[in-house]
Amino acid sequence: MEASNGKYLTIDFHFNGMFAPNPSVYLDPMRMSVRDVDFGGMDYKEFVLWVSKLTRRSCENLYYCSTHERLAEGIRRIDNDADYFKFIEDGYMDKQELRMNVYIDHENEPILDWADKELLTGDELSDVIEDDDTESQISDIRECEHEPDEEVHTFDKTYDDEFLNKLCGRPILNSNQEEVNDADDDEDSDKDDEVVFPAFDEKQE
Repeated sequence: MEASNGKYLTIDFHFNGMFAPNPSVYLDPMRMSVRDVDFGGMDYKEFVLWVSKLTRRSCENLYYCSTHERLAEGIRRIDNDADYFKFIEDGYMDKQELRMNVYIDHENEPILDWADKELLTGDELSDVIEDDDTESQISDIRECEHEPDEEVHTFDKTYDDEFLNKLCGRPILNSNQEEVNDADDDEDSDKDDEVVFPAFDEKQE
């Protein structure tokens, strides 16, 4: 595959470095630009062999990105013939520069996962947080559910109530007993109110 103007793709190869996340970058690379090779006439295996000879290292993990995109936005893996032909096609769609970046991952890092997490910002991240909050609220509600009480006591009486008598340790009284006890309480209270003081007796020594 070749551009209509007869020019080949210019590919900037980045190797002997390492990927790092947040933001996604390729650190301390060696860089080599190739502009006079017809990469459109190769298949995936031929391309990998060619890059291995260029970098003098194995090239099992190849990625590419256009020059107009951030690494997290545009990075894609070249893993088979379909990926490779898509890479060449994307390169020739850039009518102005016909330039692509190729990165070699020597550490087998999860580059695409890093890129997905980096792009998960703004509204998408808030949606994830809201979903987590909703699930936690539902789980809290479920944990608070309990069986209803078998016996419910009402407190509309101030005396002669079975539940209150149990709490206070008082015996259950009927109406007659209550009147008698009230009378006894009144008599006792009157006696308690009388105060007896000692008197001086002159006949005693």
